[in-house]
Amino acid sequence: MTTTSQLRQIAAEALKANTAAGNNVFAARSWPTWNGSYPIIWLHAPEEYKDSLGRNGGPQFTVTATIRISARIQLKALPRNAAASAMILALEDLQRQIEMALINFPPLMDRLQQFPFIRSTMDEDGDGEQQLGELVMDVGMEFYQGPEDFYPLEGPQPVPAFDPAALVAAVTPIGPLDSVEVTDDLINVFDPSGTYPDAPFPDAVNPAPRTSGPDGREEGGLSFENLQE
Repeated sequence: MTTTSQLRQIAAEALKANTAAGNNVFAARSWPTWNGSYPIIWLHAPEEYKDSLGRNGGPQFTVTATIRISARIQLKALPRNAAASAMILALEDLQRQIEMALINFPPLMDRLQQFPFIRSTMDEDGDGEQQLGELVMDVGMEFYQGPEDFYPLEGPQPVPAFDPAALVAAVTPIGPLDSVEVTDDLINVFDPSGTYPDAPFPDAVNPAPRTSGPDGREEGGLSFENLQE
């Protein structure tokens, strides 16, 4: 079962691991533990909408949750209001970090149908000795809930423990793509009777005698290297 609370907790763990805020990312239950340093990010979920998928069958819903991410940055005031432009750049950089942390993040994507919207606003206040900037992002997360997610019809079932930190820790980072190799073991080019060890696709080889490939040989291929250059 997917719930808005779970999505908020997973998002918080993703932002801790992948933004400049680090451990200064707080969900509703952890707000009082802030140590006063910046940047800081708060998350809560002010809205959730359930749209029915129809009258027939069990209750099924397309659910859209709004995860509100409020981030603040503090800079020292500079002459001629120079900190204002630096603040905008810092807020834009943090906005990009948040988007990259959440969009395509596997523990979230496993539970979502789509991100139907992302809305962002920025504000900065240069009064006093410190320049304070705020970024507010409303991230829409759409997911499915069906009859199995509600009142149990066959007696109560134990609810498995939910640990968002463990989900995030299990994610393998996606590295840059440096090279691609394509190997061809063709269907229309084949040896009717030969048997070849170390076939590139052993599960696909047609046993001899055969009337079509693959036969276990490498008939061709392409190699692309240094894709990041």
